[in-house]
Amino acid sequence: MQFHFLGTSAGSPTIERNVTALGFMPRGRKNWWLFDCGEGTQQRLLRSSLSLPKLNKIFITHMHGDHCYGLFGLLTSRGLMSGGEEAVHIYGPKGIKEMIQTVLKLSYVNLSAPLTFTEFDEAGELFSDDEFIVYNVRLSHDVPSWGYVVKEKDRPGSFDSAKAIKDGIKPGPIYSKLKNSEMVTLDDGREVNGMDYVGETQPGRVALIGGDNDRPQLFGDYLKAAAVMIHEATHTEEAMAGLSFKSRHSTAKRVAKIAEENAVKNLILTHFSPRFITKPRKGMKCVNEIEDEASEFFHKDLHMARDYDVYELDRDSKLQLIDSRYRGNHKS
Repeated sequence: MQFHFLGTSAGSPTIERNVTALGFMPRGRKNWWLFDCGEGTQQRLLRSSLSLPKLNKIFITHMHGDHCYGLFGLLTSRGLMSGGEEAVHIYGPKGIKEMIQTVLKLSYVNLSAPLTFTEFDEAGELFSDDEFIVYNVRLSHDVPSWGYVVKEKDRPGSFDSAKAIKDGIKPGPIYSKLKNSEMVTLDDGREVNGMDYVGETQPGRVALIGGDNDRPQLFGDYLKAAAVMIHEATHTEEAMAGLSFKSRHSTAKRVAKIAEENAVKNLILTHFSPRFITKPRKGMKCVNEIEDEASEFFHKDLHMARDYDVYELDRDSKLQLIDSRYRGNHKS
């Protein structure tokens, strides 16, 4: 699984960070998915390896502009591109369909690609194919906000061809039946059980992607040993205490504690307040403060997302930053 960070700022963009957008690319597939689409997302895509015409699913966490105002331009541009005729399915809270269709209608846009929608106001299974199941989870914010759970389906164990050959079973079409754990009768009359030649089932990995949310524990049982959790950490505890208004966002400490308590393997923090600049400067708050706070409470693999970062999660749930060309001298 690859995660492409196209925007990591909360509320409004900064010189170095755009507002929220995250690309998800299952390795080996031609199509990719987008989670949230803040204003300017299509500009970020121009500098990424993701192809806009290959985008076929969009998941919106909530209706605040920094998470969805980029949809109208992105969909319009996609419709003008060669290959952009493929349907796009959009998942999101009730109202997302009306918002998109109204803007496109009033701006006289006729897309060549059909748009389909799944709107929801309850948690449950949204989508399933031969590899993944996607669920939504109700979160806590000042408007209806949702998280998404991308669950990889369990994979069958590997086929032990060496053992089959040792037992006198020659390679051929019969191997596909054994791989499917079927009972097979050999030419010499022996009956063999395919289960004896297939290793243990490999549990699917789980990726958690949170919208704006001041209670990360709402991911519930999905948190248990999740391979990766991508969640907003808009503030530190100190910064939150100094606000003159109630912010329905998470602090680094809040997310880190929940991730640690539930044995989450990898934690990527994102959606940082514009008050936190990227590089340390005297008298200014820095993203490093968010990282330092999180590292006190989460003791596994912690990452601070930057725009254009690409992370890859391997089969063993090890997370690696594979593209960091715009990081410069940032601490993380």
